[in-house]
Amino acid sequence: MMKQWILLFCGVFFLLGCQNVSDIKDEGSNQNSEQKTDNKSETQNKDQSHSEIWTNYSDYAKLDQDGFAYTMVNDPDVSSEILPLNDSARNVVLFTFDDAPYEPQSHALQMAQLMKAKDVNAIFLVNGMYLEGEHGRKIVKEIFDMGFEIGNHTTTHPNMRELSYEDQYQEIKKTNDLVEEITGQAPRWFRPPFGYFNMDTFNICNELGLQLMTWSYGYDWMEDYQDATALAQISVENDYLRNGANILMHDRVWTYGALGQMIDGLRENGYHIVDPKIIKARNNIIME
Repeated sequence: MMKQWILLFCGVFFLLGCQNVSDIKDEGSNQNSEQKTDNKSETQNKDQSHSEIWTNYSDYAKLDQDGFAYTMVNDPDVSSEILPLNDSARNVVLFTFDDAPYEPQSHALQMAQLMKAKDVNAIFLVNGMYLEGEHGRKIVKEIFDMGFEIGNHTTTHPNMRELSYEDQYQEIKKTNDLVEEITGQAPRWFRPPFGYFNMDTFNICNELGLQLMTWSYGYDWMEDYQDATALAQISVENDYLRNGANILMHDRVWTYGALGQMIDGLRENGYHIVDPKIIKARNNIIME
């Protein structure tokens, strides 16, 4: 009799255990289903977001002559890289130059002339401290008149994380005003010096209509690559070169010396240097 009770108890326990396993599987299926639904919804939202951008083009965000258009990843923690808004089969990179027009000796205008001759465009991100004299203002105006975009790289090149909200605002707003005064157009791109920023930087950029960007790679600030040949080689042969890369450069003599080789090398590797005017700037994501 005792043996029968034990067998009965084990049978009931086994059935209950099967039911619990079934419940767990069902719960897992529901979670997977919810996750798939969420992913699908997220994809639809992304598609809808791109569609809204596509139908609300600014004067800048136009199709190029081959019908391509791009947007920028709007989270600077992922390098501010370039994404196609339509079906793009070509690999693209973006050229960006900081610290222009650098003093005591600027090569920004010669860089712009070289790129213009090679049918290449770029963004020059300027420091307001170099625009207070007539020489710097003249350089920026000539670069702008050649068809290049002028971006904002602060006034005095500080570490933004060390500044108050008010000081950050003045650093950005002063250069914005100078660029608009010189060119007639306010900048739409902002790059924080050293890539350092915080929530205040985000909020100020959103208030002033600036897209905050960082970069994918750049070597001309490193001592080992302050040589035109070495810089050209590393710039076209490195692990960070990929479709959509945002390439950081500076207004320096060795960068000017490497620029032609970089353009030719990237093209030989199958990359098209994208015109920033066909990139749609977007509001910055604020990460809580």
